[in-house]
Amino acid sequence: MAKIGVIIVCAGKSKRLGVDKTLFQLNGKPLFYHTYTVFRKIKNVAQIVMVLRGKHFAAARKLIRDEKVLLVEGGEERYDSVRNGLSALDEDINFVLIHDGARPFVTKEVISRVIAALRRYPAVICGMPARDTVKFIGDGWVEKTLERKKIFLVQTPQGFNKDLIRRAYAGLKDKNVTDDGRVVELAGEKIKVVAGSPLNIKITYPQDLIIAKAIIKSALE
Repeated sequence: MAKIGVIIVCAGKSKRLGVDKTLFQLNGKPLFYHTYTVFRKIKNVAQIVMVLRGKHFAAARKLIRDEKVLLVEGGEERYDSVRNGLSALDEDINFVLIHDGARPFVTKEVISRVIAALRRYPAVICGMPARDTVKFIGDGWVEKTLERKKIFLVQTPQGFNKDLIRRAYAGLKDKNVTDDGRVVELAGEKIKVVAGSPLNIKITYPQDLIIAKAIIKSALE
């Protein structure tokens, strides 16, 4: 049976949020803990690598006492943090799910869709169709209106054959990539897309915290 490893990336600097989102409390627990609790319930997950800044290790150890979990220190950029997580994976892992720690509302259904697609395709991402009209802008002027039905807003987790994603990162020269699917694209591989969830938001800006609190409140009612 294939073994799945999960890398939860929680080493960002929170520049746009204004507070340290790794430790931001939702319902009395930090964001990374909410994310971890979803993945720990997924069948066939053999290892969870949590990539954190070193100063957050103590908080993580207080909350998580799970032999499947390995804490790894993040790097300067997201690229470096993911590479650190990939290096820490056990060698018998077959597939890797890479997830943003700042997406605490990912569902088992979304994760299961990614895993199911990984049985057929070596690279899988999830996302939602764009709801608004999308325009390409240059110097404040509209240059082109894009075909909305072909525009997707990409989420995580993103799933990969372990050897593929390791090779892709090993050969990556552009450190400004914003998601792991792009790393695989640059390596010349095709990527399958499955449905994400409108609740699977990434907490990046202060207003996202308001939405996150509303989601938690609704779940508790």
